[in-house]
Amino acid sequence: MHCAKAFLRSSLWDPGTWPDRASLPTLGRIAKDHLGLAGVSTEAIDEGLARDAETNQY
Repeated sequence: MHCAKAFLRSSLWDPGTWPDRASLPTLGRIAKDHLGLAGVSTEAIDEGLARDAETNQY
């Protein structure tokens, strides 16, 4: 665990220090790369995740 001062010094909660969201990979891209899913498109994974979020919230 890190002390509270480490989090304050990191500016973790300052949105001005965050990268542009458009430059970050989608969850589908992360899952595809991490799991080595060669036969599935990133778009299909992202669509499935979006559908799942809408229908399986609880």
